[in-house]
Amino acid sequence: MKLFNKLTGAITIAIFTLGCSSLCAMASTDNQQKAEETNAASGAGSMPLTDENPFPSRNVSTSSNQNLTQVQTETGQSPSMASGVTPLPPSEGQLPRKGPLSGIGDALEDRGIKLGLRLTNLSAANPSTGIATGKSTDYFTLFTGADVDLQKFAGIPDTQFHFIWAWEPPSHNTVNYTTQTGSAFTPLVSQTTTNDLIKFTLSHDLFEKRLHVEYGRMNLTDNFLVPTMCAGCVASTPAITLNVPGITKSLWGARLAYLLSRHTSLGFGVVEDNSTLYMNSTGWNWSTRTRTGVIGIANVTHKTDFSDTRYPLNAEVGVYHNTSPYTDDLHNVDGSSQILNPSGSALKHGNGTWGFYGQARKVIWTAPGAKGPTPPNVALYGGAFITPGPGQSFPIEAYGGAEYGGFLRDNPAALVGSIIRYIQLSSGRALYEQQLSTVSGWSSDGVNRNTFSFDVHAQYGLAPGVLVNGFAQYLLHPNRMHPLAATGSTRSGWMIGLTLLVDLGRITGLTRP
Repeated sequence: MKLFNKLTGAITIAIFTLGCSSLCAMASTDNQQKAEETNAASGAGSMPLTDENPFPSRNVSTSSNQNLTQVQTETGQSPSMASGVTPLPPSEGQLPRKGPLSGIGDALEDRGIKLGLRLTNLSAANPSTGIATGKSTDYFTLFTGADVDLQKFAGIPDTQFHFIWAWEPPSHNTVNYTTQTGSAFTPLVSQTTTNDLIKFTLSHDLFEKRLHVEYGRMNLTDNFLVPTMCAGCVASTPAITLNVPGITKSLWGARLAYLLSRHTSLGFGVVEDNSTLYMNSTGWNWSTRTRTGVIGIANVTHKTDFSDTRYPLNAEVGVYHNTSPYTDDLHNVDGSSQILNPSGSALKHGNGTWGFYGQARKVIWTAPGAKGPTPPNVALYGGAFITPGPGQSFPIEAYGGAEYGGFLRDNPAALVGSIIRYIQLSSGRALYEQQLSTVSGWSSDGVNRNTFSFDVHAQYGLAPGVLVNGFAQYLLHPNRMHPLAATGSTRSGWMIGLTLLVDLGRITGLTRP
């Protein structure tokens, strides 16, 4: 099936970033609480930051972590659980390491080396949705890596080395689950490797750290089309339309980030389009022979947190383009159907894929008189991804929802929320799937172009460095997505899941809280 090759292979691990960012939020909240105690006499701990200096001395490469205290997944770019090693910017009141390896962590940091070690485990089941219902799966991943300040380590100014690697041993049903359940909402694919190189890059901070340049083996999901507006805002467009690799995959690429103001930055990133390589490689094969084009994204992000305002806003707008030709949603070159005339030559659109998007999260209510870095609050969020162009299978994706967090002062990661997602099939794609069902001996009923996912989710910090996130989703009119979709009809129904996230670096003392 033509869209099978466009799936990223590990995009669902983006789910892990949703809760993992909150682990950093918990740590950041601990730091702020300590600072509050120190400044209690003067009241400085509850004072918002001012805008007297619109360009503070801050590295734009780590400015994404400025809003970690919001607890929900307002961590913006570069979710640190996914990367495993993204360091927090230095701050007063920073807590010391705790754990048996804290001495090693301190010694390495003195030499410019910051380690990361984090574990994630996703268990999911489809009681009533998909092609084969009543199935389950389990994905286990161990992220490890390091950020090295080469100025401290080797005397090279304003330069850092970044390395991230993931171990993904075979777990339960990671090969067949993709064909048992899967639609545009759930692009799970068969696990083809047991480990992946996620990042192997050099970066430079220039012009008083307002400009960040990074290049090497990387992906774009850390900094563009970010899935961190809520604990469930994982868009499918990057995977099924733009062909952006998932967070555990890396290709040749580069990005720029320029800090326009204290809270606003401009970004531009490119990465090769080479799905043949990343779907069958552990990331150490750096060949470009199978490259088909280049993926480029430009965005503007705006990020604030509760240290800035009682009603923080996180937003991202951008445009994207993939220069690779894409296959028409239905037709062959001669105008016939790809399903009814499988021997024909599928129509290719040579101008590539382009589109635009926007997403935002806004806190609309904060408990009056609440103290602490994360007061009880309600946030609304939403986004849309528009991909025009002839023969595009999924021209529109949108989502919206709300979350309530901060209601447990001693557990800043706790939250509950919901989200509604919408993906529109083109008329050609709907007819393609209907014809596929008919010639496969199943129903010839029309395929609904309007597909929905209704989600409720919750997360809770079990202990410092340990987070659990659970969700339940009802999929309405899910479409077909995988080669074996011809073996049965895709049913509306429920999917459930539970994610466990453990910051082993923090627990052992290798990384600082």
